[in-house]
Amino acid sequence: MAPASNATTVNAANNASTSASANNGTTMAPASNGTTAAPVNVPALETEFTRQECGSTKLCADEPSSCDPTTGDNCFFLSARQQSGQTFNFELSGQSSGYIAAGVSTAASQAGRHRAYICANNNGAVRFFTGFLNNLELNTTETLDSSNQQGTVKNGKIRCRFTAVLPDTSTRASAQYSLSITTGPYNASSGQLGTPSFKVLTPLTNISDPTANITNLLANNGTTSSAYVVTPSHSFLPALLVTVCMLAFTAM
Repeated sequence: MAPASNATTVNAANNASTSASANNGTTMAPASNGTTAAPVNVPALETEFTRQECGSTKLCADEPSSCDPTTGDNCFFLSARQQSGQTFNFELSGQSSGYIAAGVSTAASQAGRHRAYICANNNGAVRFFTGFLNNLELNTTETLDSSNQQGTVKNGKIRCRFTAVLPDTSTRASAQYSLSITTGPYNASSGQLGTPSFKVLTPLTNISDPTANITNLLANNGTTSSAYVVTPSHSFLPALLVTVCMLAFTAM
């Protein structure tokens, strides 16, 4: 899907494709399962967005908590507003000289598989990518259904909005997803996206409910979000050692 004012031509042959983007001649390696389009610069934001409607018409995740994307220099902000069915409007903002990405996943873990919507600082303009973030590795050879992309870079802050169609959740009671914000380096010359770092990761939440209680799982423990897994070796070893010592003492 090509954003406005950016013509993209896709030539597919033998189940593979090369996409040529106007104004930059950048090519992108084809996905192994079909035709994909090269990312292109997107139009500038037509209107600014704030956190004013958070909790009323849109669900918001941020770090630091309750920061404002229009004023906070170190504010990482993501909002989701249900348009209809599985179609959602997103707003994303964060300080980065490379890229910021909005993630949507059915697992609240950094090591999980996240649908990634990426806004990169391409020499002062925003270049939009989609793909998957899986176990801290970005893969942009698989494109996602998105539209209405807009973005602006100002004073080192990337701000963008887009519309995305998420997978059907009819088998679940509600649209339960974990939202995330990641950031990383971007090479504008090669188009290479660097290793992402998580800034925000939320619990599974009904993102269609703007009043849902949402927190950042990373707020108190840096960049580690995975819960400690209790295994027999961890949970019973101390008790076993105490029991052995007591038995030894009794036998004396």
